[in-house]
Amino acid sequence: MGLVAVVLATGVLGLGLIGGSTALRLQQQLRHQAAALGELSEDQLAHRLDGEAQLARARIEALGAETASRLRQIAQRADVAKAVASNNDVTIRELLSIVASTSGFERLIAFDGTGRVIGANTSLDLLALNQAFEGTALSVNLNPILKDNSRSHPQGEEGTYELKLRELSALGLPQRQTIAHTAIEPVFDDFGDLVGALAAIRPLGRTERTLENFTSLANAGVVIITGDNEIVSSAGPEGVRFSGARTLAGLQRSDDGNYVARCVDYEATLKVCTFASASLVTTTRDQMFQIGASHTRSLMWQFLASAALALGALVVALLAAVRHLTKGLSALARTAQEIAGGNLDVQFRATGSGEVRGLALAFEQMLTHLRASTRRIRQLAFYDTVSRIPNREKMRIDAPALIDAEEGAALFFLDLDGFKSINDTFGHKAGDELLRMVAERLNNLLTSKGAAGKCLLARVGGDEFVAIIAGVKTVEAASFSAREMIETLQVSFKLQSNHATIGVSIGIAICPTHGTTYDDLLIRADLAMYVAKSSGRNTYAFFTPDLAEIARARHALETDLALAIRDEELVVHYQPKVSCRDGRILGVEALARWHHPKEGDIPPARFIKIAEEIGLIMEIDRFVLRRALAEIGGLIRAGSNLVLAVNVAATEIEDPLFIRDMITAVREADFPPPKLEIEITESVAMRNPDVVRERISLLRQMGIRFAMDDFGAGYSNLSTMARLPFDAVKLDRTLVAGVAEDREKQTILRLALGLADELGFETVVEGVETAEDLRFAAENGATMAQGYLFSPPVSLEEFAVLLQPLRLASGVEVVPRRDAAERKTMIR
Repeated sequence: MGLVAVVLATGVLGLGLIGGSTALRLQQQLRHQAAALGELSEDQLAHRLDGEAQLARARIEALGAETASRLRQIAQRADVAKAVASNNDVTIRELLSIVASTSGFERLIAFDGTGRVIGANTSLDLLALNQAFEGTALSVNLNPILKDNSRSHPQGEEGTYELKLRELSALGLPQRQTIAHTAIEPVFDDFGDLVGALAAIRPLGRTERTLENFTSLANAGVVIITGDNEIVSSAGPEGVRFSGARTLAGLQRSDDGNYVARCVDYEATLKVCTFASASLVTTTRDQMFQIGASHTRSLMWQFLASAALALGALVVALLAAVRHLTKGLSALARTAQEIAGGNLDVQFRATGSGEVRGLALAFEQMLTHLRASTRRIRQLAFYDTVSRIPNREKMRIDAPALIDAEEGAALFFLDLDGFKSINDTFGHKAGDELLRMVAERLNNLLTSKGAAGKCLLARVGGDEFVAIIAGVKTVEAASFSAREMIETLQVSFKLQSNHATIGVSIGIAICPTHGTTYDDLLIRADLAMYVAKSSGRNTYAFFTPDLAEIARARHALETDLALAIRDEELVVHYQPKVSCRDGRILGVEALARWHHPKEGDIPPARFIKIAEEIGLIMEIDRFVLRRALAEIGGLIRAGSNLVLAVNVAATEIEDPLFIRDMITAVREADFPPPKLEIEITESVAMRNPDVVRERISLLRQMGIRFAMDDFGAGYSNLSTMARLPFDAVKLDRTLVAGVAEDREKQTILRLALGLADELGFETVVEGVETAEDLRFAAENGATMAQGYLFSPPVSLEEFAVLLQPLRLASGVEVVPRRDAAERKTMIR
């Protein structure tokens, strides 16, 4: 019976197509005859509606541009970069849910560096989402962004696409035809490395507010339609649909004939149409269509009567032929239904003859490949390709079955110490090999501890692993296991012809003491891991309730800091830089200070570190720059001869707009460029010397000075430093504090001062707190000194008072510096 229905349906469809084609041709003839009567009014209305449609399209395009702009700002945030780099879907969801709600995005998706979905702003099936995106425009546009991008010249992508049903299902959106603005932006970590990308999806609503009441035509509206004339979004009178028929003047009539419209192309097959009442067009054309419609119906009835007889004869002949040719299709259909239901193990054997048999053989081969592909997809979805052990998603699925409150279990969060240096020294290929060996050692250790199924191990991040051992519910037992892991990883690893040593910091959470679910234990073990890492390498720590309180307090402080920066509640203090020759104040460094309304003065080291981690350090630096240029600029215009020093962060100097913003700030403050000195830390200068050299060279042409800050606090590449066009070098306080009593520091400080002198740099010694340390630095060639011996950072009013005597070192005997030959003798 099904076959009969198919044949009948085919005949009816063919008859309908022929009849429809005939009717269409008759209507076209009538349309041409009627068009001459209403051509003038139609042409005028068409021009008017054209202009309105272009205006509506411009408003929709503005929504897409706004989506891309907002996403770009989100992708540049440090907390977003850390969340993406962590590959922790819980962390990503908690952060992106807030960001998406404030930015107006329906969905905000995070990808790792390989293009795999790792999180979203809401709880979604990430595996289904990855499968849904395969082969889509979003996936195609994502690949070049992840393969060829840089922090200094980030490249994003935006567009408007139709979301397929499987994408809507995976994204948790309503199952209807949906067009959405999408944007993709790369995400970089603090070192400028690409860690992934963010994609924003903003579907067009059934009704867009931006399209309402924007036209001056009466009883008019706007619709956005697809290539098959399905309405995606609309504004104005409801229920208006368009079939695509057009008049000579190009007006498109609605299905009910009450409205006419003009459309402009928007994106792909989308069109933006503005419509108005058809009463604006002369009624003469409608009268012509009524006459023609009556004539058409008469002809169509005659056609249908003759065609029905021919169809009956055709159906009988086709039934006999089709029954023979389709033998075996029923078995193929049943097998396809089983596969669609998820049963890939269904048995199938090709039968039938001719093309049907060929189709069945191809289907049989396709089923074999599908089974192999499914096994491969499962492997990629649940196992880490580098370490070859389960990944975060696999651990999340398996962990609940292993965690039992009665039997007890311990979750160990491991973070490798020194892994980054291995990557930097030996390359990422060696780093991947090291991760495989670490996973192998840990897996062997856990396997040796008991029966299979009692332990789980997974790689959950770049250099992060999670292990769960069932039956461990005491601190002593967990401590013993942690020490075994530390000892296992302390043995050096052989990487090709080299040997490498790493450490590990472990955070521990015990079930049921610290939680009864996998997510609770994971979060708490992660908090404990940071405590262990702050205590040094190769240590472990247990979760304690105060860690959660510390995390909440830290979050509250982050919020207060963001508000303080927004409301400009920070203040700028100034610390003088004093000449080692005669004690005069030659310069001043501007430093940010924060007085919390509840906690009082927050140490700079504390809130500056938080600002760097959550991406607010650029805002602080620019606030300090604006305030200091205004305040110190006033002192300079009053007659003070000072050089103002301000600090810039790594993210700021790597910003492509850094030079423009710096020039704008100096010009707006009417500040003399030669009196401004920008301090760049040694680590920032060595991190990306080519970018730093470019930025310095362009700004030095204006007369702005540059100084290397904290020299000696980290790794120093002397050849790179010599090529950078600095004006001064600031020696870190770790080299200066107590130098008068420390012969090792004396040797290092002499060498540093001598090197700076040979390279033509001015030198500033930081952290000078005693007259003895000042004497030693001055004798060995230091140009200026800065520290609490002279003055702590003070307010503008207090600093202005310090300028009155012009000398801070009047109470300190300043010893003339030795000449170069004498200093070289001292070094020997």
